[in-house]
Amino acid sequence: MKRDRPRADLSIALTLKVGAYTAFACIVAGLALHFTGFGDRLTIIGMIVLLATPVLRIIVAGVQFLRERDFAYGLVSLGVLGIIALAYVLGIRG
Repeated sequence: MKRDRPRADLSIALTLKVGAYTAFACIVAGLALHFTGFGDRLTIIGMIVLLATPVLRIIVAGVQFLRERDFAYGLVSLGVLGIIALAYVLGIRG
């Protein structure tokens, strides 16, 4: 089956750009507002967005693979998400 690569690449690139720019804006605003008491929360939100962006990228890629009926790569994406979730759970317990 022919893959719709430009559309898939565009959605993945857009996910990474939006995540990176949102995280950057939150962190810079948080640093600017640090002395008002609200900056720390905004900086933490920016860091969470920055850490969540690669996970969201994997989800977007997995959905795109499933839409293209490429179930092998969809399964790989699901496996990577499982590994990330397992590392998260084991990291919290450790």
